[in-house]
Amino acid sequence: MKRLRVAIGVALTLLTIAGCGADSSPRGADALKTACDGIIDSSTISEARSSSEFDDLHVAPGSASHASAAKTLLNEDHAAYACRISRSDSPESRSDALYIKFTPGLNSLFPKDQEQSYSTYKAYRLGGGMQATTEAGSADIYYPCQAKGKESPLSVTGSFYSTLDLGTETRFRTLFRSAREMSKLLKCENEIKFPDPAQMKSLPLLRG
Repeated sequence: MKRLRVAIGVALTLLTIAGCGADSSPRGADALKTACDGIIDSSTISEARSSSEFDDLHVAPGSASHASAAKTLLNEDHAAYACRISRSDSPESRSDALYIKFTPGLNSLFPKDQEQSYSTYKAYRLGGGMQATTEAGSADIYYPCQAKGKESPLSVTGSFYSTLDLGTETRFRTLFRSAREMSKLLKCENEIKFPDPAQMKSLPLLRG
């Protein structure tokens, strides 16, 4: 009986060790520091700490990266994730607490003659054919990229979404850092200047 108890104890210990090894990926701040090719800065991490799911955050399973996304945009001409941070162990994108996705070939974010923002939806003209929009939890940037080796400009739309409690400036700052990295990998030969989010002015709100 004593030997049986010892054997059971050893087995339980091994199972515990194995379980810990299977779930040893960094969580919370440790995960965010290295996630998404390092584009998430310390200010964003500090701001995200107020979110209830912060301690569970980890890099989502899969191969999302700026390099793989750039390759997909250029070679396959369709959207790809450059960054995915999950709040659960599900591989489904709906479990993401934060993601950044890039899409080639879309039209502009809003009509050229638009002059208003609406309620929580705000629109920005940034010059050089660039546009930006933001709503609760999201931010988008549209810009032309003269990719090396391409005869015509490639329109690029970067989309940021998060369930974390992040302000508008933080969302745009993170998205622009990601878009700069993407532009390098796409080898955009035209000059692309992303503004300081703190200085961005949206189109005036529509007054009812």
